[in-house]
Amino acid sequence: MDKNMVSIIIPVYNAEEYLDRCLGSVLAQDFTSYEVILIDDGSTDSSPLICDRYSATSARFRTLHKPNAGVSSARNAGLDIAEGAYVMFVDSDDALAPGALSSMIKDVSGEDMLLGGYSVYVDGIPVKDVCPLRAASYCRDEMDGFFQENIRHNCEMLDAPWAKMFRRKAIGKLRFCEELSYAEDKLFVFNFMAECSSVRTCPVPVYDYHLRAGSLGSDTSSDRHLMQLRRFLPMYADVLCRLAVKYPFCVKVNALYRKDLIGRYVCRVMNIFASRRSALLGRDYLTWLYGMMDMDSGLGLFSLRPGQFFNLLLYKMNNVDMSLRVYRFTSGILDRKNA
Repeated sequence: MDKNMVSIIIPVYNAEEYLDRCLGSVLAQDFTSYEVILIDDGSTDSSPLICDRYSATSARFRTLHKPNAGVSSARNAGLDIAEGAYVMFVDSDDALAPGALSSMIKDVSGEDMLLGGYSVYVDGIPVKDVCPLRAASYCRDEMDGFFQENIRHNCEMLDAPWAKMFRRKAIGKLRFCEELSYAEDKLFVFNFMAECSSVRTCPVPVYDYHLRAGSLGSDTSSDRHLMQLRRFLPMYADVLCRLAVKYPFCVKVNALYRKDLIGRYVCRVMNIFASRRSALLGRDYLTWLYGMMDMDSGLGLFSLRPGQFFNLLLYKMNNVDMSLRVYRFTSGILDRKNA
């Protein structure tokens, strides 16, 4: 087996508090046919020194120092120099579970993507495990079954690139969108899945996803976040349309535009407009949102969860100016109430 069966790409930015935990979890793996590519993205703490220490003591580690340009740029830099048959992404504040690599590589037969489970930790406390339902290999005509089994609440299995391995040749020229600082990882995964033809699932947690209570939901109502959503949604809509064309009989794939794009993201923007004064609330933005909703010809008042009825009712009235007045009125009241 090639000594670089797996390339593990780890973007690093000011991660000194967690980096040893992350890199130690890689060194502890019983499967050793891997290389680790550490991308120091212009860190200003001791992270560059930690990266260099691991690279100096293990031939499997190498470090690339670069000016800060964001996590997408760092991941892309890693992809450009990766040599492994498969590529795995690990965030520097997370960790690999014991035996993760051997669990994922076991019985692999050239599938384009290997999908494992993950454990969620909040402030170091385990909260839940999210895993595929069963060990299976899905090829070509079986891919409908893969999506039916693994598209779940808020796409929790497929939202992020970690807990997965991607066949490097199948990645090809695909890269992370450096214009985005939100959901760029989800966009990468879905663009990959729109082209891949085989997946193997591993129904055990292979990745420890660490959250801190203070970071949960941060910056999800700011105007900066709203602008990121405006960049992300057309790209996400495009890949969902390509998936729907490729898998026309897969119910869960064809429900993603309504349940995820509209129900999760478009309605989030509308809820923000209804509850907080925003400089972005205007005819242009709202007309654009309604245009995204128009793409779903079957969208009705009761198509989404009950909490979205208010937004759907305004949309169905087909009067953008009236919707603007309503959102400005409710946000004015709620903003004063929460002040």
